[in-house]
Amino acid sequence: MEKPATIEPQTAELPAVSGPVCEWVATRLNDLQTEAKLLVDDYWARLKQGRAGQKRYARGKLGVRLRARDTGAFSIEWYEMGVLGGTGRSIARKQLNKGRAHRYALDQTLKSEPEWIANLVQEAEDAFAEIRKRQALLVDVRDALVAYESEVSGKAVTASMIVGRGLDAGGNTPTSQEAP
Repeated sequence: MEKPATIEPQTAELPAVSGPVCEWVATRLNDLQTEAKLLVDDYWARLKQGRAGQKRYARGKLGVRLRARDTGAFSIEWYEMGVLGGTGRSIARKQLNKGRAHRYALDQTLKSEPEWIANLVQEAEDAFAEIRKRQALLVDVRDALVAYESEVSGKAVTASMIVGRGLDAGGNTPTSQEAP
């Protein structure tokens, strides 16, 4: 009796994840980064405006920055500011730890801040938490594309490759901005 044919997975070269799919993910991540940059810039403008005429102790010490990654993702980070020597120039003295989920646990830190700064930081953090949540969903999609392409191609594929393919298809370039 003849042995039945076995069904084997297709071993021919499968096409890579298409450019339009990568472009969609890269564009959405870039749009979120642009939105975050606008909010970071708004925070600094409002902080500067609120500090005008304030005594040194009432000026607050919390800063926020945006850090871009080559994977298309970015981070929005809070830090305590310090002063560099006798120059009076502000620097990031202490990076604050992000809490669970997509929010920074700032309650303890804000207790020592003037009320107007606590309100400003809470308002900004509410918006940043929503951006972080949406970014996490997009990163999950990007990572699924990486896993899929790695599996079907048998080659190592990185998040940077997927996002780069999307940027190449769409002609976008991410911006790496860091607040003062």
